[in-house]
Amino acid sequence: MITIPLSTEDLTKMRFAPEPLAETILSYRALLKPAEHAVHLPWVYRARRALRGTDLSPLAALFVGGHACPDFLNSPLAVSLPSFGEQVECLRETPTDLVTEDVEYFVYQATKVVFCCPLSPRQAQALGGYLRAPRVSLDRLADTLLRYHELAIAPYWPRMRELLEGDVLKRGQALALGGARALFSGINPSIRYREGNLELDRSYDAVVTTAGRGITLVPCIFAWPRVSVILQPHWQPTLAYPPRGTANLWTSSSRPSSETALGAALGDSRATVLRGLILTPTTTTGLSQQLGLAPAAVSAHLSRLKAAGLVEPHRSGRKVYYRLSYAGESLLGVFGETG
Repeated sequence: MITIPLSTEDLTKMRFAPEPLAETILSYRALLKPAEHAVHLPWVYRARRALRGTDLSPLAALFVGGHACPDFLNSPLAVSLPSFGEQVECLRETPTDLVTEDVEYFVYQATKVVFCCPLSPRQAQALGGYLRAPRVSLDRLADTLLRYHELAIAPYWPRMRELLEGDVLKRGQALALGGARALFSGINPSIRYREGNLELDRSYDAVVTTAGRGITLVPCIFAWPRVSVILQPHWQPTLAYPPRGTANLWTSSSRPSSETALGAALGDSRATVLRGLILTPTTTTGLSQQLGLAPAAVSAHLSRLKAAGLVEPHRSGRKVYYRLSYAGESLLGVFGETG
């Protein structure tokens, strides 16, 4: 078990930071090991078709056993909501000594068979390039990531981003109403918060001192089904966790085939819209895509639900997210549809 003592200062510095680069890196893991990421299979099939004939060798060389990769790929940014392009440029400028140090340690772990699969000769040669010419290798990797993102992630990013931002709103509400315990208890079964300590289920024991740096929580769709943890002396401790609603991301919900009690009370379509807000706050466009309903129809239903006090709007930048009000959650509970 990993134990992270969190002081009051750490909790005041806690932040959420969805990271497009983290999504892109972890999505490649799903391509390599699709059987371990069954939720993402619809995306895997589409991405493989889109990537056919694309040279991904600079990226492939950095993954061993479908999971492990050098730590410099996971370097967190100091700002929230960065763009993918900003993150790639930061990766391109990673200090040379950090790259060589991480790659040397990565190769050492593979040589000692710490990973479940040792390096192939092609991987060993490619990783050697990061030691001989790190700047050239980083440029090749950055260009590869830009192309990979363009083909495999960008077509789905608007919907992914809405899910991530909606999850942050939901977690923020939990933190505001119930404190750190309510926040962490709802993230993942492998995480617990008790007596000021954040505990993560692992096969080994470790205590990580934050030194007042706080902690970063990264909602990450392709982290599913795990919680990934980044614990480096020179970085803020970071947890990447799958957001609520990940399982529904790649498919559209169908309309109810038979009348339910909630549908009889509100109308089937309006009941479907209300159910669509159970997991995370969502925009009109997000609900339209998720439920297979016309945006105008979703907007009309949300207006009626808002007038009834069942949903609440929340503006984030130029977007308006709708979430269940207390009355809306109570109504779903009455009809046994709490999700």
